[in-house]
Amino acid sequence: MKQLVCHATGKTEIADVAVPVLSDGDILLNLEACGICGTDLMKVYDEGTAKPVQLGHEIVGTIAEVGKGISAFKPGMRVAAAHHAPDFQSHFSRRGSETQDPHFKSTNVDPGGFAELIRVPAELVPHTVHAVPDHVPLLRATFMEPLACCLRALERVSVRNGDTVLVVGVGAIGILFLPLVLNAGAAVIAVDVKPDRLDMAREWDAQETLSAGKDDVAAVARKRSGGRGADAVILTATNPATLGLALDSVRDGGTIIPFGVKPESTLPFDFWQIYRREIGVVTSYSATPAGLAQAMKLLSGAGFEFEKTISEIMPLAQAPQAFEKLHAGKAAKIIVSAG
Repeated sequence: MKQLVCHATGKTEIADVAVPVLSDGDILLNLEACGICGTDLMKVYDEGTAKPVQLGHEIVGTIAEVGKGISAFKPGMRVAAAHHAPDFQSHFSRRGSETQDPHFKSTNVDPGGFAELIRVPAELVPHTVHAVPDHVPLLRATFMEPLACCLRALERVSVRNGDTVLVVGVGAIGILFLPLVLNAGAAVIAVDVKPDRLDMAREWDAQETLSAGKDDVAAVARKRSGGRGADAVILTATNPATLGLALDSVRDGGTIIPFGVKPESTLPFDFWQIYRREIGVVTSYSATPAGLAQAMKLLSGAGFEFEKTISEIMPLAQAPQAFEKLHAGKAAKIIVSAG
């Protein structure tokens, strides 16, 4: 079968690989679609990431075969699948840190989401595989895992009715926060450097859309919040400029959420300001099984038609070109399809 592989930094190719062997409790999927995530790009283009490296985890497929003992899923069903599940009895999981459980980080699908056939191991099936309702488009279902990542962040930082939330970077992942924050009854201020992204944020009902480096973001945050500043600042890109913007814009006692961070990111922190103003800095990594279930439920309802944010759909044979296009900034979100 065909699979997208990465054996060297900055290079991907389509290779012939063996079909995964099914064991008891496993599920084998025919690829329908898989989104390219920012972490996929990082793995390919970051020189510090060891190669070869596995790619693809925003998976939607049709069940081709089920292993012995599987009763909840049948061949022909449309499902979305993700790639990690914790040991629910571990010290980490029992304290709400499922995504930091060593077992969580060791699990994965086989051989990755950008393959004609994908094996979901038995340990993942009950926790990361969800049926896609008939009325939900397959392309929308590819957002189950990234939406669950956003839900995880908002689980770690409570957003309440009447809050003001600043979302810095409203690209492929930032835009997913908007309906979640709005549904919580908070106001959204969207910030980006690209006009087309701000246009999309307006389409998703952001109350304010500001150009980074041009507009006075901190002043608008204070005005929108009665002089306080933003209750929470979500950074989908974390660098000295966005961190400075966050510190200027967050209220005393507010929270900064570094949501998108690259390897070897060493950033200057004014710890005196953070201490004196009681600013919380809360990170969020990946998605929990509970978040995946919640994400699919949201995607099944109104207001989460994220397929509208897709820039392009490209077949598996052209997946290397899709990575190049995203790396060059020529697209925001690309979905890889079976053909």
